[in-house]
Amino acid sequence: MKQHTYFLLLGFIALIEVGIFLWSVEHLEPLVMTGAVIIGVIAAWIIRQLVDEVVADERTHLITEKASLRTLQVLGVILFSYALGGVVVSLRGEVFGPFSYQVARFSFLLMFIVFLMIIVYVIFLSWYDRKYGAGGEDEE
Repeated sequence: MKQHTYFLLLGFIALIEVGIFLWSVEHLEPLVMTGAVIIGVIAAWIIRQLVDEVVADERTHLITEKASLRTLQVLGVILFSYALGGVVVSLRGEVFGPFSYQVARFSFLLMFIVFLMIIVYVIFLSWYDRKYGAGGEDEE
């Protein structure tokens, strides 16, 4: 399959996802949307395997790797700061009044998600460190 066809199919999958999202919101079925996203990602991965041309080389992998790492770092700091600020402000209770409890709950949830993101990052970091041997061991 040509790369052009691959991108057209990705666009088609995205349109289907938007349609399923709208249906899911209208009928209050979040599990349908969750399943559709998972199936869409799997379908995109399978279609990518069928591309004959080179989709990515070492340079694009390096650029993607660096961009992903910086995105995780920046968003992790921003989300954690927002969550921490929300907890501090909501515990005072003066700013949000009766909504302080909901703000605190959301902030703690956001903090948990940031910690989960850090844990997943560390797991993948140690996995790839073992896989590619970047642990500082000398090869002979």
